[in-house]
Amino acid sequence: MGSFMREYWVPAVLSSELVADAPPTRVLLLGEKLIAFRDTEGNVGLMDHRCPHRCASLFFGRNEEGGVRCAYHGWKFKTTGECVDMPNVPAHQKFESHVRAKAYPCVERNGIVWTYMGARTEPPPMPCFEAILLPEAERNLFCVQRECNWLQGLERSEEHTSE
Repeated sequence: MGSFMREYWVPAVLSSELVADAPPTRVLLLGEKLIAFRDTEGNVGLMDHRCPHRCASLFFGRNEEGGVRCAYHGWKFKTTGECVDMPNVPAHQKFESHVRAKAYPCVERNGIVWTYMGARTEPPPMPCFEAILLPEAERNLFCVQRECNWLQGLERSEEHTSE
């Protein structure tokens, strides 16, 4: 089921939870430990919490000047996962273009950050649920932690139906 759910856009975090250049936020999505952050330009990034260099948690990194910087060796990654700075490597030995953090594409729609975690190179179209297309004055967003997976949350149980 995890592979199946990755083939759709999944709600990851509320837009309001991510502030430009603020510390990263921990996200557990489809069993994967991730971090979410908003860079200086306002772009949202969702990536593996481990730095590809030494597997240090990027949650402890600094979100600064267009990317998140690892606290261990200072490597810096853009929201797309592209490495853009290696301060501990001499200039003649740098290889930023060959290093990428595992990152997922994100789209913000009506206060929710959606992500596509599947294997396709071209993600499917964004969902068009009526509730997420309403104007801001007519919607109310909130997060609730429930002891179930996302699909089970959509199902109606007998307890909640009235006959």
